[in-house]
Amino acid sequence: MNRLLVLAYPFPPCSVSGTHRTLAFVKYLARERWHSTVVCARNPVDPERDWSLLSQVPEGTEVVRTIDLNLPALRERLRKRPSAESRDAGVSTGGGIESLTGLRYLKRYVAVRLRVPDHYLGWYPHTLLAGWRILRSRRFDAVYSTAPPFTGHMVARRLARAFGVPWVADFRDPWVSNPFGDIPFDRLRAWNARAEAETARAADAIVCVVETMREDFLHRYPERHAEDIVTIPNGFDPEDFEDLWAGKQGIGSIAERDGTLTILHTGHVYGPRRIEPLLGALSEWRRIDPELTASVRVRLVGGSSEQVENLRSTIEHYQLRACVAAEPEVSHREALRRQSQAAVLLLIGFSGPHGQYQMSGKIFEYLAIGRPILALAPPSCPVGDVLRGAGAHHWIVSPNDEPGLVSALRAIGGEWQSGRLSWLQSSARIDAYDRRAQTRRLAEILDRLIARQPANR
Repeated sequence: MNRLLVLAYPFPPCSVSGTHRTLAFVKYLARERWHSTVVCARNPVDPERDWSLLSQVPEGTEVVRTIDLNLPALRERLRKRPSAESRDAGVSTGGGIESLTGLRYLKRYVAVRLRVPDHYLGWYPHTLLAGWRILRSRRFDAVYSTAPPFTGHMVARRLARAFGVPWVADFRDPWVSNPFGDIPFDRLRAWNARAEAETARAADAIVCVVETMREDFLHRYPERHAEDIVTIPNGFDPEDFEDLWAGKQGIGSIAERDGTLTILHTGHVYGPRRIEPLLGALSEWRRIDPELTASVRVRLVGGSSEQVENLRSTIEHYQLRACVAAEPEVSHREALRRQSQAAVLLLIGFSGPHGQYQMSGKIFEYLAIGRPILALAPPSCPVGDVLRGAGAHHWIVSPNDEPGLVSALRAIGGEWQSGRLSWLQSSARIDAYDRRAQTRRLAEILDRLIARQPANR
């Protein structure tokens, strides 16, 4: 059995979206003869918890939880407390530094520095120390780090170099090209770029969740061999869907039994993702066809209490409380159950710079559920490629295209009204997104890396 040191800030019971990829890899790597020791945050700043996820951690897995010093708390003492959305948007701190001088400039600079490469920088010291102790205590065959947060890659680079262990760096989002980040200081932007470059050049293998990210790495780091930068997309764990696929929760039958057309979104709406385009299109649809839309309900499930309240305020602004509701976070299991009972599943993306890298992990669970999908994203982005390639029944419209959104909603309403939508099941070709197959791919990469190592390492 090979030993793998996994550095992953979110891990169960923390239930943010990045948790599920790491959990599945740890779970299925054990079946590929890779035993994981996981170092994660003891006090993750993200509030979401799903204690049921702990049951999926393989028996005997050592989980070391290290302290995050929570540097954003210090940052908040240097400036006004940011909203949940600005915090979730990576290192973004807004513009306007040209007008700052003296102490105000210094305070802003320090505030931004505490969030470069991300606002989890306070996790670095204790995690580096814990990783050092673990690697000194026994032999490990490889190190795996996943980001964001990119702080984890910085720790992994130090450990891999110090102990001569092969290192796989997993990128769930881009680093320098992150659409949620905005660093207003040239010196810090340069530091951030150097940190990414050091990672890209030092990692023995780089894993990306979308092909456009892989192509970007190969373009910007031509010294890397193409076989050392691979794409393993996000996916779904088939064991989460066994009873759903068996029909116990209604998949494959009429989902709507009460005369209601439910459009459901599960997860967070944050950063450049906005619900306003959908609400505007829904308002127009209600004006055009008030009789049909009286049966429409949009449900937005997930997010922190602050995010939910902000969504509710936005819904109130559009005077749509009668048909749109924002609800707090639910367990992963409950989210899947609700998806199986909805008529249409909603994906909220964004347009603009770096949109070519966006790939929400929930799309693969949506595909596994098999319901039709409405995606607010540029049709040319990776989301569209996945939907088309999987053969899913879907509508994909740019968030900036309100007439297109209205047309998509009216098409959904027409299919539902004619009785075709509730019966329709996606014929999605989803085997490539099975977490078991993806983990076998990761295991092959790890096996190849250790085969390169000297026998007496």
